[in-house]
Parts: sequence; structure tokens; C-alpha cells
Amino acid sequence: MSPTTSKNKATPASGAYRPDIDGLRAIAVLSVIVFHIDKAWVPGGFVGVDMFFVISGYLISLNLFNEQQAGRFSLLDFYRRRVKRIAPAMLVVVAATLLAAHVLLLPEDTERAAESALWSVLSLANAYFWTHQDTSYFAAASSELPLLHLWSLGVEEQFYVLWPLLLLAVRGAARGWGFALAIGMIALGSFWLAQDLYEPAPLFAYYMLPTRAGELLLGALLAFATFRKVPDRLPARWDLRLAVAGLGLLAFSLAFVTEASVFPGWLSLPPTMGTALLILAGRSADNPISGGLACRPLVWVGLVSYSAYLWHWPLLAFYRYGHTQIGSAAALSLFLLTFACAYLTYRYVETPARRSKATAPRVIWNQYALPAGALAIAALAGMYLDGYGLRWMTDYRAEVTALRRQARPANTYDYVCQVQSLSASDARRAPCVIGDPARASDTLLWGDSNAAHYVGMVGAFAQVGGFRFRNLEIGACPPLDRDPTPFVQPRRLADCRRASALASQLVGPYHTLIISADWPSYQARSGRFLEEFFDSVRALTQQGKRVIIIGKIPAIPGYDRRCREKALGYPGLDCPRVTAVPSEGVVAVNARLKQFAEHTPQVSYFDPTRFLCPDGVCEALNEQGEPRYYDTNHLTIPMSWKLGWSILRREGLPAVFRPLAANPRS
Repeated sequence: MSPTTSKNKATPASGAYRPDIDGLRAIAVLSVIVFHIDKAWVPGGFVGVDMFFVISGYLISLNLFNEQQAGRFSLLDFYRRRVKRIAPAMLVVVAATLLAAHVLLLPEDTERAAESALWSVLSLANAYFWTHQDTSYFAAASSELPLLHLWSLGVEEQFYVLWPLLLLAVRGAARGWGFALAIGMIALGSFWLAQDLYEPAPLFAYYMLPTRAGELLLGALLAFATFRKVPDRLPARWDLRLAVAGLGLLAFSLAFVTEASVFPGWLSLPPTMGTALLILAGRSADNPISGGLACRPLVWVGLVSYSAYLWHWPLLAFYRYGHTQIGSAAALSLFLLTFACAYLTYRYVETPARRSKATAPRVIWNQYALPAGALAIAALAGMYLDGYGLRWMTDYRAEVTALRRQARPANTYDYVCQVQSLSASDARRAPCVIGDPARASDTLLWGDSNAAHYVGMVGAFAQVGGFRFRNLEIGACPPLDRDPTPFVQPRRLADCRRASALASQLVGPYHTLIISADWPSYQARSGRFLEEFFDSVRALTQQGKRVIIIGKIPAIPGYDRRCREKALGYPGLDCPRVTAVPSEGVVAVNARLKQFAEHTPQVSYFDPTRFLCPDGVCEALNEQGEPRYYDTNHLTIPMSWKLGWSILRREGLPAVFRPLAANPRS
């Protein structure tokens, strides 16, 4: 489609340029960029991607229907146009990202970036992040994966391969209403599949074409209606009503659909329907909303929106990789840099590529196959060298290894039995039992990762107190014997439900339960959590069990455990001593836990915060610069042991643990 504007008010079926659609592109890309800078500003900004899917489905399909009608449809020419539109800018950004990764990222992150680059140039980025994205509890933040955003391009590219082949196969039938009905049913099936698969297969539901095809096909259905001139039969007064309805649906989606929502699925209908209605309403610029979308600033943003989308995420990811959080000044700078890069790419890469008059084989070879092949070789080389690249022969490897010995995630220790998905066999693993081997193991440390990081502390108490305990933790799942649905992330629902169903069976053999969890997080998801937890504890005490609740340690926002490793290669990166005071949320939740314990027989409460954070200030590193925290919310296991021994030296075995002791040693 031509990037120039036009004042022609012909119907879209004629192929006239639609500046309002570039305005819609602008709204979509701005929503995505602002959301990725700070989610609080536009909670549902990620639906901008879904807007792009509808727009793309509409424009591509309308061209295909018109070409078939005119008898000039050519599959080879279609792919020639798609390569010119998509490949050059994408390959430039992938190349720049791959180069930057070898300079700025740690080896394992560079290797992952190289892998994702390889899959991206093969139009399979979405398949890569579905099958390879690390979603374990202590995985690196997805916000630091520099090519993650190309999943959406993979969806579109796969659609571009299949959709024209389908239209070619059905030929004349594609002009009948029966075909439209069939496509509508497939689209509904796609929305239903996304909803149905969200819990058992959330990554597939989010990244893959079968669950996203409905959004593209919605645009295709609108194109079919436009091709059959259905909008021309609507009264002109309807345009404003349709535009208002479409704008309302988009506003609702941007404000109220959040990352915590089940998405995609039925909730992806409001933003996609809203986009479709705005496209429909814009058949002329007579209504003020469509006229507003066609204003020059929005049209300019829309014209560079593809390049802006390509550049914004790597820039944000590389910045976050070194600085964790984006302040106001950095946000403005990154926003402006995104559009500066977008303009340069649009002018010097996108526009010349689109103007090429070369034949399809030459375009496909020069603009895609040759540069993609070179990038693939570079990516494979980076993977072969384990992400070290030119750093392979330097002291860099030894320096990184030395720093990594100081901090490992809790679940990498064989005696810390934190799992993502619980089975009955996990309760029988021999290494999970710690303490006096002469004693029976009648105590269980139970909870999520916030219980796992106390294994060392309780282990020190066990060695002095002469008791023995088993530990069993399920990542991001609350320690409940009842339905956890209101309190957990949708992607963890299946595992957390399984853990809750097994809870009674697993805790049954133990007389004493030591329980800890990320209390504020579950309470934030639903204000009913603590009451549900208290009811669960009362049920345990009625069975004759004793319960010790351990409070939540303060979080240290902005702390990056890998900062010292990153500073070996990230220019100008400073790793200051990061401190924090207990937040109001942590203090309030711990106070409620303590109050409950004081008023409930057989229940005790212990909070290590006063030992961990003397004078009320928590530090991420010790005096020698070694990490005390593994990440913003979890202790390292060495620090957990040191904390336990420090408490014992200062006050002896804490009173709440003394009933477990047998001949305690000082």
C-alpha cells in the first residue's frame, strides 16, 4: 500500500488510501510502546498488537479479493510484496540486536538472543518463544529478551503463507457468502480455542497462529464485506455511531483488560471488534472520530509504526537489562530514540525496499534470502560459542564464573525441594530431609519459593535444636488445602490446583508445619486470601497439628543480582549498594499474620526481618559485596544459613522452635 496520503473519499474497495487506518496504526503502536515503558500508564496497551492483526487481515485480504476479482492474482507477486514490506526492516533490527547482544548481554542471554534471531529470520519467532521461553520461577525477566516482540510478526507471516493459498484453493467460492460464513466459524473457533487453552497451555494460547487467527480473520471478514460493498448500503449517519462504539470498545480494552486477564480468548473480542468498527466507520472521513484519526501527526506515526514497533522493544530490553527500572527521563529518551530509529529505518530501508521494481525471485533473494542466510550463520556461530563470541578467548569467562558461585537460585540445591508441578513422589525424596538423622522427620516446611529460601535458616535451627524436617515448596502457589483460583496467576492455575488437591495427603504425616509464602502477593490478588489461609490453618490445628507461620521478608526493588556480572561488559553500568525499608504492604500483612497467631491455639509466628534488616534497613549485599538477596524478593541459600546462625548466636533457638528441640545445643 502506498505510504502517501490522499483526499480521495472513494470506498475502500477501490483501493483508495485510508489515512484513518494509519491513524489506527498509530494508536496501536503508541499503546504498545507506552505499555512496555510503564504498564501502569496504559494497563491494556498490549492489545495494540491485536489491533495490528485486524488491520493487517483487513488490508491484505481486501487486496487479495480485488486481485482475484480482476483476474490478476499472482501468488509469487503477493510474496514479493510481503517480502518488500516486512523483511528489510526486520532483518536490520535483528542484525543490530544480535550485534548489541554480543556486547551487552551475559553469555547465556546472548545465546538465547542468537537462538531467537535464528528462528525469527525463519518466520518462527512465535514458535520459538512457545517452545523455548524459560518460564521457571527464577527465569530471567521476559522484559529483557530483546527479540520477544517478533512473536507477533511470526503469527502474521504464517498467516500470509496460508491465507492466500486457501483463497487460491477455493477460487470462485471465496466470493460467496458461504465462504464468509465458514471463515466466521473458523474465527470464532480460534477465539474459543484461545480461551480453552489458556489454562493448560498458556504459551501456546498466547503465541501461536491457531489461537490468534481469529483476529486476522475478523479483519478478513470486514474486507469481504467491503469487497461485496456491504458498507456502501449503510446509512451515512451510522458512521459516527460505529466510530463511537469502536472507540468505546478500544478505550475499555486499554483501561480494563490487564495482564492478569485471561487473554487472548473472549476478552480479545472488544479490542478487535473495536478496531473493525473504526475501520468500517472510516469508509469516509465525514465523522469527526475518523477525521481525527486521519490527522497529520497520527498519520505520520502510523506510517513509521512498523519500524517503531520493531525498534522499541530491543531498546527497552537492553536498557532494562542494565538498569532494571525505567525512570521518567529514560522513558522520554527511549520513546524519542524509538521514533528517531523508526524514521531513519522507514526512510532509508523500508521506502527504498518497497520502491524496488525487481522481479519476485530477485526481490526474495536480495531482500530476504541472502541477508537472512548471513544472519542465520552469525546466530549459529554465537550459539556454537555459547554466547561468548569474541569474549571466548579473554578473561571474561573466568570472571563471570567466579561471580556466579556466590549466588544460585534456591531450587538448584538438591536439598531444597521447590518444584513447579507437584506430585506425590516429591514428598518422598530423600535429600529433602534436613536435620538430626537420629530423629524422626515429623516437621514439614511448606509453601512457595518464599518458604524455600528459609531452608537454610530452619536448617541451622534444626542442627542446634536437634530436630529433623522435610521441605516441600511449589513455586507461585499458596499453601492452601482449598481452591487457589482467586489468588494465583492464570498460567499457574493447573499446577496450583493440583498442589492444593494433594495438600491434605502430603501434610497428613506431620505433627508440625512450618509455613511461609509470598503473603502480600496473594492478598493483593484477592483480599480474601488471608482469611482463607487462616481457615485452612484452623482446620490443621483441629487435626492436632502445630503450625509455625514465618513472615515475609522485605523486598528490595531495583536490585539486580547479576549486576556485577553484567558490569563486566555493559558500558557505564554501576552496581551501587541497594537498600530498602519494609514496605507498608509487607508490614501490614505480617502484622495480620502475627495477630492471628497470637489469638489462635497451636499457632506461632516468627519474623526474621529484625535480624535481616537491623535498624529497619535491608541491604541486598553484605559488607564484602556478596549477595544476600538472590533477587528482589528472595534470599540466597548461603545467606539463609548465615541468617539462621546469626539468630542463634544473638538469641539462641527462637522460642517458637523450641518445642521441636531435643537436647538443644548452643
